[in-house]
Amino acid sequence: MKFLPSMKGMRVFHPLWHRSLSRTLTGLLTLLPILLPPVPAHAEPGAEKIAVAVRTDLKDGKATFFVRLGDEADLGAARRATTKDARAKAVHEALTAHAGRSQARLRKLLTERKAEHEPFWIVNAVKVTAGPRLANEIAALPEVAALDPIRRDQAPKPRPKPGKAAAEAAAVEWNIDRIKAPRVWDELNDRGEDIVVGIIDSGVDIGHPDLAGRYRGNLPDGTVDHDYSWYDPGRSCSTGAPCDYTGHGTHVAGIIAGENGIGVAPGAKWIATSANNSQDGKIKAGEWMLAPTDPASRKPSSAAPSPRAATPRRMPRSSRPALRSRPSPTAPAATS
Repeated sequence: MKFLPSMKGMRVFHPLWHRSLSRTLTGLLTLLPILLPPVPAHAEPGAEKIAVAVRTDLKDGKATFFVRLGDEADLGAARRATTKDARAKAVHEALTAHAGRSQARLRKLLTERKAEHEPFWIVNAVKVTAGPRLANEIAALPEVAALDPIRRDQAPKPRPKPGKAAAEAAAVEWNIDRIKAPRVWDELNDRGEDIVVGIIDSGVDIGHPDLAGRYRGNLPDGTVDHDYSWYDPGRSCSTGAPCDYTGHGTHVAGIIAGENGIGVAPGAKWIATSANNSQDGKIKAGEWMLAPTDPASRKPSSAAPSPRAATPRRMPRSSRPALRSRPSPTAPAATS
């Protein structure tokens, strides 16, 4: 850098360098708002807890979202339980009690503001419909972890209803034979008797001949009682009896407990829920499956599914075989 001598032995900038430095500083000051993250003016306490999607919805006024609480229940008593019924009871009691305690202040606020809300206990969360001001108040509560959007799956396209399926007394399906289920039936004399399988899916077609006889709601006198055996939170079935709006849940139930060679455990009973395409519908289905209720009193019972049974995850539509598909002359080779 070139300097000019001063009268007193000091150095001063050449005017050309001074102008260049000024331009550089001006440019940096111009870039600072771009390089540095914006600081919101007068940010509300807890504003960072509100998801971007929820904040976007709130711009239009009221929005519906999940308020997720930060802590979890202690399930130690359930781990120490020695029977299935005792374990289910301990889990239900721990989760409901913890949700009641940790959500108390939030529920009180929502009730005072006359805000529509629905508490859950299998996850420590509350579904809330509120405007921006109340959302900010909720986010400011220290026990609140996040305000999350409610996801919705894409609704499956309705399938044309086929004619009534006819029961087929046929050979065991190749997939059931491949896992050697018939050997378990014959050599261990075990077809899943005394096991209840819980299915959270699109529902189950109670009229399917390979499944109708395995429904737990069947009574010895030939009547049917759906209490504690069927739950339809989205009211997708108009008759109150199990139905299936896509056929997928029926397919799953058939693999698990179908008769006439299509199911792994044809001696098991099934219960089911019709979980709709919303996230809160699936949460309701999960709560019911842990503590089944009757539609009237909503009082839970100990008639939960057996812990040995599990519901398969939803398969991609492209990989779903037909419920009673028949093998080709040569069954597909096993893959590792």
